[in-house]
Amino acid sequence: MKLYQAAAALFASAVAVSAFTAPSKMPISRNMGTRTFVPKFGTSLAMSDSAVVDAETVEEGAETFEFQAEVGRVMDIIINSLYSNRDVFLRELVSNAADACDKKRFLSLTDGDTAALANPEIKIKSDKDAMTVTIEDTGVGMTKSELQNNLGRIAQSGTKKFMEALGEGKADVNLIGQFGVGFYSAYLVADKVEVVTKSMQADSPQYKWTSDASSSYTISEDNSDPIEGSGTRLILHLKDDALEYMESAKLEELLQHYSEFVEFPISVWKEKTEYKQVPDEEANKDLPEGEEPKMKTVPETSEDYELMNTNKPIWLRTPNEVTEEEYKDFYQSAFRATYDEPLAHTHFSLEGQIECKSILYIPGMLPFELSKDMFDEDAKNIRLYVKRVFINDKFDDIVPRWLKFVRGVVDSQDLPLNVSREILQKSKVLSIINKRLVRKSLDMIKDIESDEDESKYIMFWNNFGKYLKVGVIEDRRNKDDIVPLLRFFTSSSGEEYASLDQYIENMKENQKQIFYVTADGKEKAQMSPAAEKVRSRGYEVLYLTEPIDEIMIENVPDYKEFKLVDVSKEGLSFDDEDKEERKKKEEELNVDHKAVKDFLEGALAGKVQKVQITDLLSDSPAALVQSAYGMSPTMQRYMKAQNVAAGGSDDGMMGSFNQAVLEVNPTHPIVLDLERMVRSQGEESDEAKDFAVLLYDVAALTSGYEIEDSGDFAKRILSMMTIKSKSDIRDVEVEAQNVEQEHVEDNHENV
Repeated sequence: MKLYQAAAALFASAVAVSAFTAPSKMPISRNMGTRTFVPKFGTSLAMSDSAVVDAETVEEGAETFEFQAEVGRVMDIIINSLYSNRDVFLRELVSNAADACDKKRFLSLTDGDTAALANPEIKIKSDKDAMTVTIEDTGVGMTKSELQNNLGRIAQSGTKKFMEALGEGKADVNLIGQFGVGFYSAYLVADKVEVVTKSMQADSPQYKWTSDASSSYTISEDNSDPIEGSGTRLILHLKDDALEYMESAKLEELLQHYSEFVEFPISVWKEKTEYKQVPDEEANKDLPEGEEPKMKTVPETSEDYELMNTNKPIWLRTPNEVTEEEYKDFYQSAFRATYDEPLAHTHFSLEGQIECKSILYIPGMLPFELSKDMFDEDAKNIRLYVKRVFINDKFDDIVPRWLKFVRGVVDSQDLPLNVSREILQKSKVLSIINKRLVRKSLDMIKDIESDEDESKYIMFWNNFGKYLKVGVIEDRRNKDDIVPLLRFFTSSSGEEYASLDQYIENMKENQKQIFYVTADGKEKAQMSPAAEKVRSRGYEVLYLTEPIDEIMIENVPDYKEFKLVDVSKEGLSFDDEDKEERKKKEEELNVDHKAVKDFLEGALAGKVQKVQITDLLSDSPAALVQSAYGMSPTMQRYMKAQNVAAGGSDDGMMGSFNQAVLEVNPTHPIVLDLERMVRSQGEESDEAKDFAVLLYDVAALTSGYEIEDSGDFAKRILSMMTIKSKSDIRDVEVEAQNVEQEHVEDNHENV
């Protein structure tokens, strides 16, 4: 970030937290990473003539001031429209308090006032009787004029500009802190706010600012509980529908969610119950002398402040300062993953025009929320922070969705948030951060792949392989980096996975194609007659066993110099044979077996596009293959399910476009039997027709298709079994008659 940009951003932030910070006539610097920026305040916070009207005394010691003319309208927008979740009021007010402490620390160092550096802290306490929540810090505090300047107007840019930007929808309204409205988020839960403050300037009295979000506010000197040193006490008088925020458990939950990494200690006043061992007077009444008294456990309740933010933001440290154990502990704590050890992590920062610090993790197991829906919208993978303050974890564009499984934190002051700090706007800054997060994630995956322990990548692939496949489909920019990381079962790999590079290493000499088949699982891929055509010639076949695989592989037409070929499509050819000779041989086969070919095309009219006689099949009698642009059976089922889910019909979807081609093995005994039936019984034979349809059904099943009419299929099976049984009975009867005749003849000869 350029120096003047950083100064401007810091200045806007300082004004945004004006409820707790005081301007100074001296330069104010803020340590940001390794740089120090020095924005000058000077008179930039001086109140304009129109900011307030003349004060009138309403009671002794108190003065009433009018807000700027547009402040009422702006506060109404803030309270009713700007924030989508009113829980964020605590985030905003604690952030202001932390900035006030930070500013006091710097001013104390500049002035050499080491006493003022002692123990900066933020305390939060609820009072159920008074229906209030008090947020107190030991920060820089404010004078009377600073209360008027900072709380009587909406930020340094002016309310008119704020209203104009909101009305016109200008992009610059999305700059975080530009309008300094964070303090006014208090009115999301409170109908009255009191600000008791004491400036760190010498001899400054303690003041109280009070407003109920109407058109005016009052300022008076305060003689209540004195603030030691300097600081600000913010008292929220809660609305009737916001009483849940008086519960210490609710405050603790919000602090753990939004502010667990704030630099300064944050404590909440809460009730504690401890159990102590005390003598049991009743049981010890008749205790003999010398025996040890009997004890009982009693609860003891006390109230005290308890520290909330014990976790440390390790992403702000340099990587060489953080141990592996600290990385693991941070992951398990920040992402509530006690029983998960991350497979890998990366810790990096961006410097220059854009500043960003980040830690990313690859989980050791699939996060629970992704086990039901791999793109669950409620999954919280990347947590966005600005100056240690949690902003959101549901930004869709911070990483592409194929990296939904990657967890981590990103801390940057350059992110383009809207004024409520809840919505991330698309911009060049976001694009740059997105690219870096993707690159670092890919580097982590590659490190796991190259690890000596091969089981790590197998674990990664089993958990997150589907996400990489989605990346191939959706992320064209990084597709070439993702494809080598893919893993498949193959016809030669057994129970092990193989990469495309390993497939290439095992190729036959002069092989120029990578063969694959799609199926519903490894077992069905092994049964596929289409894969059989390739395996019988000694080629390895990739098994694509998930519905997403077919969509994914369409985006990978080739790898390196090798073309990927679907063996379940017609027109399959091999590099080691002449295409003209192959064509001529198939033509001869179709002529030689024209009778059975024509018969099958007639018997299967409407079921297949055509019948092709081939010598590529070795063990199977027939196979169903698709035309060049047809969909595989797996994809057909997927499309059918999508159509039904959308309220459509599954009848005749895609029409005849997806009718398959029946390839027939003329040397198989079943096909030879069919040929004999056609010659002996004629083409009108019902037995031959049932035999032909049964041949088609078997080819469909082994090729991954579903039987359209299971009832008819069962009838054909039973019919064939009946015919076989009758034939066997006739054979037995004939054999019995022959035996009996032989017995009679033997008896006759003996006589």
